[in-house]
Amino acid sequence: MATIALWQPAPNEIVPATAKTPFAITDYALQLSKKDKQQIVAAFDSGHFEMGVTYLWGRTINALKKELSNVGVGLIGEMLGRTDVDEDDDINDILTEREAIRLAEELGVISSTDGMRLRHTYELITHFSQMDSDDGDLEKLNSHEALASLQTCVAGVLGRPKIEVATKFIEFRAALESKSISEDDPYVEMLKGSPYFFYKLTISVLMNAAKKNVGANLEHALANINTLVPALWDNLRHTERWQVGHAYAEAYADGKTTVVGGLKSALLKVKGFDFVPENLRSDTFVKAADAVIKAHEGLNNFYNEAAAVKALTRLGTTIPTPAFPACLSALLCVTLGNEYGVAWSAQAYAKSILDSITMERWAYYLNNVLPSDTRIFGKFSSQKPRANFVELVNAKNLSQVEFKNKTVQQLVEAAARSNESKLASIAAKMHEEYYGKLVKI
Repeated sequence: MATIALWQPAPNEIVPATAKTPFAITDYALQLSKKDKQQIVAAFDSGHFEMGVTYLWGRTINALKKELSNVGVGLIGEMLGRTDVDEDDDINDILTEREAIRLAEELGVISSTDGMRLRHTYELITHFSQMDSDDGDLEKLNSHEALASLQTCVAGVLGRPKIEVATKFIEFRAALESKSISEDDPYVEMLKGSPYFFYKLTISVLMNAAKKNVGANLEHALANINTLVPALWDNLRHTERWQVGHAYAEAYADGKTTVVGGLKSALLKVKGFDFVPENLRSDTFVKAADAVIKAHEGLNNFYNEAAAVKALTRLGTTIPTPAFPACLSALLCVTLGNEYGVAWSAQAYAKSILDSITMERWAYYLNNVLPSDTRIFGKFSSQKPRANFVELVNAKNLSQVEFKNKTVQQLVEAAARSNESKLASIAAKMHEEYYGKLVKI
């Protein structure tokens, strides 16, 4: 049976191997002005590598976010699980650098290799920006790291006259909003056999369409919700089920009777009203979790995380179920840290909530959320987050959870045995299960 494949941009050779100097590499940066190029080259030539790379990074991430905004800010919010985002929001306010890179990979704007290199560049910038001034005199970004960062930014982003979101994504989204798909449409069977990423993307597109569309486009969106939600429901994880239920609760609170009717019909078909929150109290927790993520993935995260996590703890340790996936994911980000370590000032606050989580709730997260929590299992490519996960699994005795997902069970058991290489290998398997095998088109 045919499936939908994750698209990837063709390998780019924008910067040839012969370009080895800052001047030669920036010459291929079509999105940089002449003045930008001159400033970057001058910073590199004078040995001010951190200043040059930081300036370069600002131009790179702004170009990436600008292109992502073309798919719709509201949809970006849905893909991030952000209930408070609409089309009028500024893309720079809702996307962290890491989120921008991840979404760019998912939507085929950049290749997975470019994504990996861009993340490394961002981590370098973050690392050196967080160093104490005394340490900074001894350890500085060197010329090789700076040149590699320059090549990464130009080859992955700035060397293209305009980065275009993959045509397949545009067609995918347009089909869900512009025509009604019947139950026997080959597209339905194709979607059902595709990697989980496309389930999540379909739900995000449809919920966003129900929220923002009117007239014929709204009718098509609601018709497709009633076709595709029942078709996918049995295989949807709880994060996406809560997303549908929240959309219903939000539409009901806003008095959108047409949307309420369409979503109610779909939820009745799947007996899905268990996933409709009784009220929107969970939004407060989700927003607090978003603030933790923003602090964790932003610059100076080791300084900024504590205040954000403390604010989450003040809401109470009884987290509403609809907000639980977002909150635990945020707390795990703080607990696992990144390849440079953790924010020690935030650990006690995070621990106070993690200690209150029951084994049943850990089972809920591990079985129903972690398999699609790319932010968390993506951390296991770095040694320190792996080691921290091993410590967490053993401290919480998570290997005793009743597992329903075999891959997650293998992941936790590898951690329980302190087998970090196996843990990294299984995390890579989870990536493939979520996205499917990458193919070039």
